[in-house]
Amino acid sequence: MVLYKVNPIRLIKTKSLCTFLSLLSVLFFVSCEREKHWNAQITAPLFRANLSLSDLGNDSLTIEETDSSYNLIYQVEYSIDSVASYLTVPDTVDKVRITLDKLILADKNYADTITLRQIYPAAGAYHGQTVFLPGQNIDNPGGEQEIDVSKEFFQTAKFVKGFLDITIHNDLPVYVDEIVYVLRNKKDLTVIAQDTFTNIPPFSSSTRSIDLSGKTVDGVLLATVIHMITRESEGDVLIDADKGLRLELSVHDLEPEYATAIFPEQTLVNDTQEVIYNFGGPLITEIQAKSGFVKMKISSTIEEEIIIDYTFPHSGAGGNYANPFHKVYNVPPAKPGETQVIEGVFPLDGYVMQYKGKDPNSPPFWNAVYSKLTAKTVYSGQVRDLSLNDYVEIEFGLIDIVPRFATGDFGVKSYTIDDSLDIPIFEKINGEVDLADFKFYFNIENALGIGAVAKINSLRAENTSSGKSVTLDCQSIIGKEINISKAHNPPLIPSTTTTEFTKYSCDNLIDFVEILPNKIYANISMNTLPSDSGNVADFVLDQSYIKGHVNFTIPATFSANNLTLSQTGKFNINAVSNQENITSGTFRLDVENDFPYDFKVVLDFLDESGTSLLTLFENQLIQAASIDMSNYHSVGPRKTSLLAKINETQMDMIRDTKQIRITAVIDSPNDVQTPILNTYLLKTQLVADFIYEAGN
Repeated sequence: MVLYKVNPIRLIKTKSLCTFLSLLSVLFFVSCEREKHWNAQITAPLFRANLSLSDLGNDSLTIEETDSSYNLIYQVEYSIDSVASYLTVPDTVDKVRITLDKLILADKNYADTITLRQIYPAAGAYHGQTVFLPGQNIDNPGGEQEIDVSKEFFQTAKFVKGFLDITIHNDLPVYVDEIVYVLRNKKDLTVIAQDTFTNIPPFSSSTRSIDLSGKTVDGVLLATVIHMITRESEGDVLIDADKGLRLELSVHDLEPEYATAIFPEQTLVNDTQEVIYNFGGPLITEIQAKSGFVKMKISSTIEEEIIIDYTFPHSGAGGNYANPFHKVYNVPPAKPGETQVIEGVFPLDGYVMQYKGKDPNSPPFWNAVYSKLTAKTVYSGQVRDLSLNDYVEIEFGLIDIVPRFATGDFGVKSYTIDDSLDIPIFEKINGEVDLADFKFYFNIENALGIGAVAKINSLRAENTSSGKSVTLDCQSIIGKEINISKAHNPPLIPSTTTTEFTKYSCDNLIDFVEILPNKIYANISMNTLPSDSGNVADFVLDQSYIKGHVNFTIPATFSANNLTLSQTGKFNINAVSNQENITSGTFRLDVENDFPYDFKVVLDFLDESGTSLLTLFENQLIQAASIDMSNYHSVGPRKTSLLAKINETQMDMIRDTKQIRITAVIDSPNDVQTPILNTYLLKTQLVADFIYEAGN
């Protein structure tokens, strides 16, 4: 741990009462002799840091003490898979919208041809010949065309919106200068649409769109071309007497305002659905909802009471299928011109839903939820013209389902994990070590009710600072299948599969760790396996997962060369009173070294971005503690003090300093593997002897 403390500034020399009062004026901005300049020297500790092997610790590092020495137990964990990848329940909401009489005006096309024979009877004699074709100016070619939609759609209707498209296809070898087209109700000959087409080139077409808004239309219509003018041909043309003018009639986007009909009591909706869920591969037979909702919204413009009945027959509160989810709504009559809306979102927490369709003993056996929805009008006994804009719209379904558990066949999922793991255990240590021994474990913890097979294809350690890299050579493990058992439930007990790497089973395990890796590159392949194809007894729970753990147990007994310890802490010279009056001084670094190694210590003053502004004590030596050769333990700390003069320019750099980094590098290679005790510290304290100057 780094400690920062500024002690009260200590006066190291005074010559007279006036000098003493002058020093006080520096500290408290009070001057007893304004006309004089003077200097004073003040000593203050500014920074303390204790470096030990325990400073390597982070959330994943455990330091185990054995006979006053250390074992470093480091674990890095990463998720290989989670329940989310096995089961995400999609929202499935259906919407049913029905008009009272269930009439639907679909888009329709009608076509007929007025042949050249009908337009110009003499053309039949020249069929297939190339001759001059005279122009025509005639009325009512082709007669009337009857369009009867009364049985399919309505007896009569008035439209709020709708369009009638009339297209003339000119298959003649001459220009059509004019065509007048009329569409009438057959019953009263009311004109529904009339338009004039002009200048249609040979073998081309022209379209007009007629707005039907506000028009009353009968179910039987008459279509007539009442007049046509064609040009004479430009020279001789090929005569095809069976071609002429094709008249195409199409309607679309029809929204009727009303229709003549009888409104008996009727079932508007009788919907029994097997809603198929796409889970992306898994075959799900049952889900208990940890949370989720049934959504229901009814909108009605019908001036009659409607009864809505909605249920999931194969569901049960808490798994009791005798108590399925069931809702009944009585929708009051809508007021004229208004819409009656009733909606609700009803919790499914704890409900078990079967996904086996309508009949669990017949297909589909999975991924299908059976629901029943009925909507009935209550008989009023009234006969009236019905508005086809009146409707009942029912929106219903399951939303936001989060499973507590699910059963089924979740299928084979194949993974290749090619990733790097950060190993921050050595992030503050650079250099070389010679380890006596260490243990390395790869654990897979499986909390899924699904078995798996894993294979460690390769493990490579890398020290990104030194550039050294070692690929683990362990033929008895690398590339071999590792069988992973499924978890047990209830209660949920994950299975754990452990693979141990030792220096006896791996030829270069010591080399693997002695480079002090800060990254391990792992290539692992895994298949999660269902019990059998089509066996739906596997399970996942909301807390299910597959995790991998990489565990190191490193004994802190080693020889070291160029091993580096480093700490960085905050620094603020403003904590020193009247620091703006400091002109120069001396920094002294006091060090007590318990370690059986010589160190070189470097102190860097850093700005906000971590850039070094000033470096002190570079290449100055801290001597090792003395060693008891009977046990290779140090017999006590050795004290060293290092000095650095600070000039005014360097003082300006120190004022801009926000952090101090202290770095200690072992500088005494020792082939003897020396234990590092938990009492060993490299205690450092930075003391400043400042020169203050004050004047007018």
